[in-house]
Amino acid sequence: MRPRIQAAIAFLAALAPVPAAAQAGADADTREVMAYRLTMPKLRQLNQFVADLHRQRDADPAYQQLKRKKAELAALAAKDELTEAEGERMAKLEEEIAAAEEAEEGEGIDPEGQSLTSMAERMTADPRVASALKSAGLSAREAATLELAFFQAALTAELLESGTIKEIPKEANTENVRFYQAHKAEIATLTALAEREEQE
Repeated sequence: MRPRIQAAIAFLAALAPVPAAAQAGADADTREVMAYRLTMPKLRQLNQFVADLHRQRDADPAYQQLKRKKAELAALAAKDELTEAEGERMAKLEEEIAAAEEAEEGEGIDPEGQSLTSMAERMTADPRVASALKSAGLSAREAATLELAFFQAALTAELLESGTIKEIPKEANTENVRFYQAHKAEIATLTALAEREEQE
């Protein structure tokens, strides 16, 4: 649940003008995200959802195999000299790891260019995601809306803190930005474990 800047920027970019055929849907989604109010109980639910997905991922044999390949690659890379066979093995591992990570990213929920409805549909279509949502007590649509609202508030607050922007833009939800600023330390504590797991 940590602020993923790329995803937040993708959402903000989605606020720009779109073709007329898609404008009504985009406007409705923008209003829905703008109207959503962040609360700590809801962020705890989102964090539980993310943590459950991480647990399922860690138990997945394919993911365990990927971790083993990464460990093997790191061990080979640490050697001062490689045999020809080890060099070939490194190249093969790099190729396999890249393919596995690309496939994993393709299964994720990327908000760019997607409506809330399509995001929710993709989430419920994946049994692992649907199970984690049920356990956290969130609907797929609320999870998508909550995540986008959080990304927007976090990005805006960080841009304000860095001095990149001087005031909250009209495209952002002022209440959510103020909420993020007021609860930043609590949010950081809440999401610390999920961050570490996501980086592994």
